[in-house]
Amino acid sequence: MPRLIQTYFLFFTLMFAVFPVAAQQKLDIIQIMGQFVQSNYAASKCLKPDQDKLSRFLANLKIVTVGAAEEIRRRNPSMSEQQVAESFKKGSDAVENQIDGVLEIGGCSDPRIQDLLKRFEIQANLKL
Repeated sequence: MPRLIQTYFLFFTLMFAVFPVAAQQKLDIIQIMGQFVQSNYAASKCLKPDQDKLSRFLANLKIVTVGAAEEIRRRNPSMSEQQVAESFKKGSDAVENQIDGVLEIGGCSDPRIQDLLKRFEIQANLKL
């Protein structure tokens, strides 16, 4: 299994271990946030977006992150904001480590990285 795909599974497995209801749903806000984290990290390593594009992406990332945090707290009301932030950090760290591994082998031209960079462009242009 390619490492980037393993990253997706690791990130979502971590999220589903904490929030088993998410495993039963189709793409949801938590998964969307995971996709933003992946594309953001790949872009930080391989792109030099102009300030306007970066600002649009970061604004959309913030909206998605707030929505994901609200959904996590809805699913598990006993979690503190700090626990939610820690779960996001663990997932993000795992994604970053896996993407670093892909970059070490294939660099920014790796097709998996190129897919993430395309996703970054799309996410920057979303009107959320």
